[in-house]
Amino acid sequence: RMNSSVDDKIEEKVQAIKVEQESSLTSGGGGNNNKGLSGALVLLTVPLAWGTFAPVVRYMYEIDPPVPGFVFSAGYYIVAAITLLALNIMMQMKSNNDTAMTTAAGGDNADESSSMSSLLVETEQNSLPIQGGLELGTYLFFGNCLQVVGLESVPADRAAFEVQLTTVIVPFLQAAIGGNQFGGVTSKTWLATALAFMGVLTMGMEGKGAEGAADDVAVAAAGTSGMDQIMGAMSLQSGDALIFLAALAYSFHVIRLGRYAPTTSALRLAAAKASTEAIFSIALIVGLLTVGQSTSFGQEVTSFFNAFQNGAMTSQTIVPAVGSCLWTGWVTCAYTIYAQSYGQRSVSPSDANLIYASQPIFSSLFAYILVGEVLGSYGYIGGALIAAAVLLITSQEQAEELSTNKE
Repeated sequence: RMNSSVDDKIEEKVQAIKVEQESSLTSGGGGNNNKGLSGALVLLTVPLAWGTFAPVVRYMYEIDPPVPGFVFSAGYYIVAAITLLALNIMMQMKSNNDTAMTTAAGGDNADESSSMSSLLVETEQNSLPIQGGLELGTYLFFGNCLQVVGLESVPADRAAFEVQLTTVIVPFLQAAIGGNQFGGVTSKTWLATALAFMGVLTMGMEGKGAEGAADDVAVAAAGTSGMDQIMGAMSLQSGDALIFLAALAYSFHVIRLGRYAPTTSALRLAAAKASTEAIFSIALIVGLLTVGQSTSFGQEVTSFFNAFQNGAMTSQTIVPAVGSCLWTGWVTCAYTIYAQSYGQRSVSPSDANLIYASQPIFSSLFAYILVGEVLGSYGYIGGALIAAAVLLITSQEQAEELSTNKE
């Protein structure tokens, strides 16, 4: 009787919270007027942070012995998971304290049933989204593994631009999964997709001009036909297929993140994703050290840990490795996981992925600042096309907000 009443109140409270969350996502009034635009601006910081990844990894690989890719991934995933879980616990403790103070201030007016209802609802709100974290973290983990393995036979610059195929994959996946063919993606988004993809391809041609001219001379001297040259350029290795699969995994993450992000807080979802990636990464390292020693990756990991145990690694090796793991774990992993979870609460997967496509611009910027690399004409043209795509998406978000406010 009493328990039945409490259960009914708890259920009503939970349903009210869910209705309030759904209403806040569809309404444009009050404090949510600029939610879409602010989400897009937060997402712009994601490729900015990603742009620091390559210089950090390049610096780390200069140490001797170099840290294996899977070991490095496990290191920064662990850092990200611990950081996000700690932040989530602190925020939960603060929320519980605030709830306790509110209940105490109510005095005798707060009866037993309402106190129990508030406590259980608070617990439901603060729990980690296990299902979402497991699914999204799995996409990211396998995408990273496929990319690491693919890089064994694919040049880093080519792989970087093959991964940007997400620019094209995401809109098609969003349309297909939505069940409304291409009606779920706006014409502006399709235009921005085309601009971004052209920009990525153009930036991929950066630095190839002189080499291409030399190749043309060599081909002409050898008497090789133009068609043979084209077919040779189009030949793909098994590593390319792995990179394409990695891009597909990342695309599914962006699509499914649009489903989970509005249902929970960005911090809890980020903590759940990072924890999944850390657990999988540790399991992979253990597997390589035990049953996978016969593989090239297993031998590489085994040699690295043997060098560590034998004292072959000095402070000149350990300090840069730890610093790289901390920076990558905090900035390019933990922060970007949180920022994606926050931004995609109000930005569609296709639009979000177009914003992510601006990463080559920031990578080029940091390459100029850190190692003095300068863009050529292809780089500037490609960067301008990508910037135009991002500007088109952010202006669309702003126009939608203004339209909603007027209604």
